[in-house]
Amino acid sequence: MKRTLIDTIEYDYPTFHLSMDCFWAEVTAGHLELKEAEAAKWLTKDQLDSVAWLPADVTLIEKIRRNMEN
Repeated sequence: MKRTLIDTIEYDYPTFHLSMDCFWAEVTAGHLELKEAEAAKWLTKDQLDSVAWLPADVTLIEKIRRNMEN
């Protein structure tokens, strides 16, 4: 399986520091079972702004949006 890094996010929240490696993924079979997410949904490029992203996610979302435009 090829793992392609989107970015590593470093963000200081008031009570902790977040270091998050984010990768592109592809579902090829079966179904997804979420282990850590409180809520999840599939979004199109036009729906990306419909979510109240956490501060650490904003930079990542812009990179995802740019990639979806290519």
